[in-house]
Amino acid sequence: MIHSPVPPPDHGLADELAALAAGLDGRFLHAGSALAHAVESIQRVIAALDAVTLAIDDDTAAAAVTDLRAIAQRFTSLPETQARRDADLAGIDRQVDLIRNQVLEVRQTLKLLAIYGPNIKIAASGEPVFLRFVDNMLLCLAQGEQHLVEILAALATLAEGLADGRRSARRLLAECDRVVPEVPDRLERNAAELDAYLVGLKAVAREVSGVARGIEGRIAVALNALQIGDITRQRIEHVVMMIRQAGALAWDDPAAVQPVAAHIHALAAAQIDALAGDFERDADRLIQALAALGDDTRDLLEVISAQESGGSVGVLTSLDRDVSEVSELTRHLLDADRRANAMVDMTTGAVRALGDRFEGLRLIRRDVQNIAVNTRLLCRGFGMMGRAVAVIAVEVGACAGQLDTATTQIGRAMTALAQAGETIARAQAEQGEGAGERLAHALAAVHDGCERSERGVRDGGTDARALIAALDTTGGTLSGELAVGAAIRAAGDRLATLAAPAPDDLPEPVDAALRDLLGAIAGTYTMASERDVHAGFLLPGMTIAVAEPVDDDGLF
Repeated sequence: MIHSPVPPPDHGLADELAALAAGLDGRFLHAGSALAHAVESIQRVIAALDAVTLAIDDDTAAAAVTDLRAIAQRFTSLPETQARRDADLAGIDRQVDLIRNQVLEVRQTLKLLAIYGPNIKIAASGEPVFLRFVDNMLLCLAQGEQHLVEILAALATLAEGLADGRRSARRLLAECDRVVPEVPDRLERNAAELDAYLVGLKAVAREVSGVARGIEGRIAVALNALQIGDITRQRIEHVVMMIRQAGALAWDDPAAVQPVAAHIHALAAAQIDALAGDFERDADRLIQALAALGDDTRDLLEVISAQESGGSVGVLTSLDRDVSEVSELTRHLLDADRRANAMVDMTTGAVRALGDRFEGLRLIRRDVQNIAVNTRLLCRGFGMMGRAVAVIAVEVGACAGQLDTATTQIGRAMTALAQAGETIARAQAEQGEGAGERLAHALAAVHDGCERSERGVRDGGTDARALIAALDTTGGTLSGELAVGAAIRAAGDRLATLAAPAPDDLPEPVDAALRDLLGAIAGTYTMASERDVHAGFLLPGMTIAVAEPVDDDGLF
């Protein structure tokens, strides 16, 4: 039986709720766009800060530090290095003089042998055998003279290089006196500053990483809260369907409809109350998450500002300026160093070339020895004429002995020269790359890092400031757009005036109809929260059918 009358249904309420549900997507579209823009902007800011912290990678920076310290040490030790180099070059100079003197003696010997040739022809009275022999001898002597010309030219080139080396050494030491110890001290300080800069960058990277992790968490919260728009729309649509189902009841006995409609209205009012609470909670979470992203962006902007005012940009700019000044200060010194190194390269090359020419001297010695032996052999078969030629053969033999002695001395000098060349070449190789090249590499690394750091600070600061302004504006706008909880609750209040839970003693047909309607409504639910509310309105003996669970937070 009916215990109390229920007001007639509010037919406009379903339409109002339907319109409210339809408008939720538009309200949350702005929120979603704001979140997407915030995520994209923050990613750019973090990428810009990463560019600052990675302006110089560890390997490049370590190489630059090593180069700066190596150059400082090289400049400091230049006088000592040059003293050793001068001693080595002086040794080469002595060997060159010795070789030149011996080669000139060989040349005099060959000239003397060339005089003996016509004498042999005269003493042999035109004997064809001797004539052919002398012609061959003169040909060998001419070839020997050509070898000597080449050797003397190589010695002249080497001597000229040694003279250039002495001039380069004087310029180098003069420049060294001008910039040492100021420049090495500055380079050591630059290396220490670059080392400290790298340590500072690691701290900045840790700070940015911590903020980034916090941002990831806030984005997850915001994305989760953003789903409340679609969840609320679906739940309101289900409520609208309930109201319309209740309003569509038309039995022969209208009084029997009232408890069914009142019970459904009570269920709808409870659903509205629950979804309004969920909506207000998650809408607030979304707004708070966006506001927190603004705070995080301010934290990143503080990091950027710190780098801009005295952090990486300031350090690198100072280093860039200082290393550039050092490069200019040492321009003449580095040029003198390059010239000295080039002179060493030329000297060692000339020494190797002389070694190759020494083979020509051995050939000359062999040919003269053969001439002496063959002259004596020819004399044996020609009687008085042979004895006359033999007198000259004795002189040829003496020349061969002189040549053998000179060649042996030249060989020893060439060995000493080669060893001196190897020593100076080895010392040059141990120095590694030229100071100018190493300083240029260090300057390029610092300069490139400075440009990347400045660009990262500039771009990151621009994006961060723009995002902060956008989030401040968006926060106020969204607060207004998402303030629909009151409207939802007002609809619930109107439903409450139509609501009354059904009594336990409903007539059987009414009870059966209400059970069928409650079951049909339960089948439309897509969220556990709806079923939880629904469970409070089941009639005795009813259970709610549980579909595949759908988490309210797992729609997307």
